[in-house]
Amino acid sequence: MFSSDAFKDKELAAESKYVHDHDRELIEKLRKDLAKKTTEQAAAAAALEAAIDAAPKVSPIDVGYGPGGLSSSSPFGKKEAALEEKYFRDQDKEKLEKLKKH
Repeated sequence: MFSSDAFKDKELAAESKYVHDHDRELIEKLRKDLAKKTTEQAAAAAALEAAIDAAPKVSPIDVGYGPGGLSSSSPFGKKEAALEEKYFRDQDKEKLEKLKKH
């Protein structure tokens, strides 16, 4: 009777060791995948930031609104253009922050 208990104990120990080793391998694989994704996301964020910085800063003031619209020379037209430019820059910053979070 003593020998059968020893075999059961040895079998349980071997099974526990296998499960533990398998879990350790899975965790290590997940850590490597996470590190790879983090690196890729950092590179993508840097590329996006560089693209935003390199993009020509075309202001609505420079382009104008065309006939019938606000004149770029009027104070209201300049203020509206400045607000619109600020809005789009804020949108770009939000996109960049979202990309950095993911």
